[in-house]
Amino acid sequence: MKQWSTKDLRVLRPATDGRAGDAVLTFTDRYSVFDYGVMPDLVPGKGRASCAMAVRSFELFDRAGIATHFVEQVADDAIRIRLLELDLTGTWPTGPAQLIPLQIVYRRELRPESSVHRRAAAGALDPAAIPGTDPRTGRIEPAMVEFTSKFEETDRFLDSAGAARVGRVSPDDLAGLADQARRVCDAVDEHCGTAGLTLVDGKTEYGFADDRGFLLVDHAGTPDENRFYFAGTPVCKELLRALHPGLREQVQGWVRDALPRARWPRQQSLPPALIAAVSEVYTALAELWTTSSAGARDRLSAAVKGYRAERAGADPEPEHRR
Repeated sequence: MKQWSTKDLRVLRPATDGRAGDAVLTFTDRYSVFDYGVMPDLVPGKGRASCAMAVRSFELFDRAGIATHFVEQVADDAIRIRLLELDLTGTWPTGPAQLIPLQIVYRRELRPESSVHRRAAAGALDPAAIPGTDPRTGRIEPAMVEFTSKFEETDRFLDSAGAARVGRVSPDDLAGLADQARRVCDAVDEHCGTAGLTLVDGKTEYGFADDRGFLLVDHAGTPDENRFYFAGTPVCKELLRALHPGLREQVQGWVRDALPRARWPRQQSLPPALIAAVSEVYTALAELWTTSSAGARDRLSAAVKGYRAERAGADPEPEHRR
C-alpha cells in the first residue's frame, strides 16, 4: 500500500517491461495545502465526494475522446486504474507505461489569488507570456498552459526547456501535453457551465500508455485539482487554504532554508465546526457535479453560507486586515 498526501494506492499488478499494471486508488478524507503535506484534520466525506466527482469527470473525458487510466469504480471512495511505472533515476527518456514527472496547469481566468500575479511581480514570469482575455467572455481563450515539476520537495514552475528536461520528453511531446491539458480544461469548463460553476484553473498529470499515447492519470475535475467558483465564492481546496493564512510563505521559507521536513512545525487542528462546514461544501459540490440539479445548487448555496459564517466566527483577525 502506497500512501500519498490524500490518496492511497494498492498495487494489484505492477507495471513492467513497458506494459501497464493494475491498482486500486482510494480517495481519503485527508487534505494538504501549500506543499506542507498532510494536515492534522480529516474532512469527513471528502474522499467519497472527490471519488464521485472524479468518476463523473472520467465519463466526461471519455466522451471527449481523452484517454485516461480509469477502469472502473470499485467502492464509494475507490477506483481501479491502469498503473504506470515511475522512474525517478532520470537516466532514460520517459517511455511506454511510465508516468511523466510533470504537472500541466491550465488557466481560464486569472483571479487575484493566482500565482501568475505574484510571479510576474517578482520577475519570475515574463508579462509577455500572460495571454489576454477574450473581449466577449472576459476569459482566456484558449486556456493558458504552464508546466511544473511533480516529484520534487515542492513543485516549481518550469519553462519549456526545463519541462522537457525534467519530464524527459521531447518538445513535440510538450506540445502534445499542452494540447491535452487544454482539451481537459474545455471538458471541465463545459460541465461547469451546465452545473452553474465557474472554472478558474486546474492541473493535470499524464503518462504514456503501452503504445506511448498520452494517458491522463491521477484524476481531474475535482476541487483538489481545480479552482471552482460558485456565485463568486471559491468551492475547492481554496476553502482549506484560507484557513491557514501565512502557511504558504512559511513553507517557502523552510524550503529556501533547507530545513528538513521532519523539523517543520506541526500545524494546529481546526475547530470542529469549521471542518464540518468544509465537509458539507465538498458533499454538496459533489452532488451538484454529478446531478447538475437545482436542489444541489440550493444545497451548495446553503453550505457556502454556513462556511462563511463559521469562518467569520472562528477568525480572530478578519481577512481584510491581513
